[in-house]
Amino acid sequence: TEAPAQMRISWILCILLPLGLENVEGTLVIAVDKSGSMADDNKLTKVKEVLKNWLVHTAPQDGEVGLLAFNESTHSQYGFDLSKLHTLNRTEIAKQIDKIEALGGTCYGKAMFDAEGLLGGESGGKILVIGDGKLECTDDISMDEIANRAIKNKQTIYTINVGNELDKAIENASRKTGGINFKLDIDFSAFEMEEQINEVFEGGKTIHIYDENSDDRSSRSVQGQSEGCKKYELLNHFRYRKSGHADDLGRSYCDNQHQVIMKTNDVDFHPSPDWKGEGWYRFDTFNGRMPENAPGGDKCGTSLAGWVKGSHPSNGATKDVEICFSDDSTDCVTTVTAKISECYGYYVYYLKELTCMQRYCVE
Repeated sequence: TEAPAQMRISWILCILLPLGLENVEGTLVIAVDKSGSMADDNKLTKVKEVLKNWLVHTAPQDGEVGLLAFNESTHSQYGFDLSKLHTLNRTEIAKQIDKIEALGGTCYGKAMFDAEGLLGGESGGKILVIGDGKLECTDDISMDEIANRAIKNKQTIYTINVGNELDKAIENASRKTGGINFKLDIDFSAFEMEEQINEVFEGGKTIHIYDENSDDRSSRSVQGQSEGCKKYELLNHFRYRKSGHADDLGRSYCDNQHQVIMKTNDVDFHPSPDWKGEGWYRFDTFNGRMPENAPGGDKCGTSLAGWVKGSHPSNGATKDVEICFSDDSTDCVTTVTAKISECYGYYVYYLKELTCMQRYCVE
């Protein structure tokens, strides 16, 4: 049954890409909460960054995906018609996602109704709702009705809930259909949400990549890229690695796992809590990468701050680079060699163990 006009979602962007699931009906619709509460703590901004990266760089072509953004409004449909993603400009898709703004209340039931409609009849498929779990709609469709419709249509509902406790009615509807409810803290990382989307999308954590600039438009897995794209450690001591940050109340850090705590000029030096020794690393932050300009001295939570002398690679390439370490008066006091790989959406770095008072920075 077609939803009445007042139930249509205010902003909707629909994309079709083949999903490669066992059943031909195996498709995914992602519904993103764009209500006013999603502006708190930059939740919507972070979600948009993850979705742009995932849709533009990560999502494979062998399946179907729909994307809609919802609150309680009733504006008409907007965006792309359903079509194969490889015929669209993925950069343009990212620009459309940028236009989503947080405003109004939250009607989860109406959003799920529209998502079920995108999947179409008793054709099966998956619905993933990303939001903060607040029900703020007085005339919404009940979660029981949504769950019963999904079960009848052989559809499964999943949720990624950001920050707040998920409303029990939404949680129960998801579980009733056999879905999973994921929970993320307010300060969630891009990596965490990407993993959860992939878990729903493919039933596992296999990540695929896509190169828009390549003549080969077939889906390619991360296994075809740099070794670092397949397996890496996360540098997640983000606040104190930022290029604009000084020390942590008299405590500084070194990227040396064997560093003995020492005191220099009234500053205690400790091993970085996220450092695991020489190997491949990814900065666990949105669009995280090392700076290409000297941060100066006493930045990044250390005395000598590490930055890339040169530029980052592109299009899945790996390059050898020099990492410089700056102080108050010199941009490049000393250097070490490193490797950087571009994994179509994020960077990984092969980094070496450093001496005391040296640390790798993130922008």
